[in-house]
Amino acid sequence: MPICWLWHKVGAGEPFLYISIAIALIFAIAPQRVLQKALVSDDHKFYERYGVRFIRKFVQDGDIVTSLTVKNQPVRNRGKAHAKKYLRTIEMYERYHWTCMVFFLLSAIIGLLYGYYLLGVSILAVNIPYNAFPIFLQQYNKVRIKKITDA
Repeated sequence: MPICWLWHKVGAGEPFLYISIAIALIFAIAPQRVLQKALVSDDHKFYERYGVRFIRKFVQDGDIVTSLTVKNQPVRNRGKAHAKKYLRTIEMYERYHWTCMVFFLLSAIIGLLYGYYLLGVSILAVNIPYNAFPIFLQQYNKVRIKKITDA
């Protein structure tokens, strides 16, 4: 993984490592209303226009995995209580990916500053599918689920 190799090269004793971790952890402990400000849109069609349904096919609990496992078939009409519980799960996933995305981004910048250009660019390239796409997907899910809980 490029990020581990970068910090091996830069050195685990480097203060920037701990500063990057501290800044990223702010997103792990920030109130939900702070992350809510990063919501791209309140309209689920916005996310669909930019391909979130395509992304959803390939994620851990996505369309392909769900279609292959009978026991994990979605159950419809579970109600508002289940939707609210699922909303908390979505928010946890989103928070995790924000934390990772910030750490990866700061690590890439440090890698570029230290002259590890290939590692810095590799980390930036990995950051998009590993963190940005899932954040986009979780925001889409959050908008859809909030319609159920607010109705």
